[in-house]
Amino acid sequence: MQTLPARWYVDQSIYRRERKHIFSSAWWPIGPVESLAKPGAYRAENLFGYRLFVIRDQTGQLRAFHNVCRHRASTLLQDGQGECKELRCPYHGWLYALDGTLKRAPAFIQGELDAAGYHLFPVRVETWRGLVFVCLSDEADDLMTWLGSVDRLCAQFPGPDTLTFFKEFEVRGEANWKTYCDNTVEGYHLNRVHPRLAQALATGKVVIKSYDEGRVVAFHVTYAGDSDGATLRGVDGLWIYRFPGFQLTASEHVFKGERIEPVSPGELRSLNWLWFQGIDQTQVTDACEWSKQVVLEDVAACERVQVNLRTGIYQHGPLSPLQETHVAKFQALVRQAIEAV
Repeated sequence: MQTLPARWYVDQSIYRRERKHIFSSAWWPIGPVESLAKPGAYRAENLFGYRLFVIRDQTGQLRAFHNVCRHRASTLLQDGQGECKELRCPYHGWLYALDGTLKRAPAFIQGELDAAGYHLFPVRVETWRGLVFVCLSDEADDLMTWLGSVDRLCAQFPGPDTLTFFKEFEVRGEANWKTYCDNTVEGYHLNRVHPRLAQALATGKVVIKSYDEGRVVAFHVTYAGDSDGATLRGVDGLWIYRFPGFQLTASEHVFKGERIEPVSPGELRSLNWLWFQGIDQTQVTDACEWSKQVVLEDVAACERVQVNLRTGIYQHGPLSPLQETHVAKFQALVRQAIEAV
């Protein structure tokens, strides 16, 4: 088994094809449902170059739209979270209701403009266990179908719908998204890159399995009974990666959702949300800091890889049949999507 060509991790044309044929048809986590509980509450994002926002409308329905005015394409909302009673374009004052319908277009004579033809461009939005997701494709499967085995695998653990939300954190890295995901689906690096996490795991109690033709990779783990892993997280745990950009960890005390977002061929963004139960505030803080440290350790390892992928010296390498079969499956999914078009 051989890795993907190095140029696939740096080439702008490959990234454009991934953006069209991989990213746009996937579901991407946006944040906790509770942060969008009130009518008018919104979250605006720049998702791999697409500006969009999710908002609770005046009837209580969750909606999502491209963050673009139908007049002259101005951005309606600045990135971030907030609340509003209506959506007014800051450029020429076009006014939209929270459900995306055009209410007023200044400087147009009544009857001159068909308002029904200028509603905001909708984006699909659904929720799973208290986490909001969006998808840019109208043809993609619904969220539950797309999640596949994820829902079943997580059923034994509490999720965001029953836990207490604690914190959101972000880590950016100078690495291709595939570099990070190659790392995510193998445990080969665990002892060298994550010393605290390695010590917290019970010996011989990590089982890695793939599901749904490799689109889902799950680490079934047991934390050592006398370790801080068991204290902070519980005895049994689950780490899941769902191709291409959703990752989670679940256990008795903590649930973490992660969005692995491609920003450019050489940059990624890891956005994380943490929920908890059954541990005190000091332990929650420690669990969150530990979770962030794991992401930082992974990003640092990936940046060391990415800098060499750019040089042209390395072209490809072998994959271990014992440790990297899931890397091979991940890369096969990428190759299939890119070479099929």
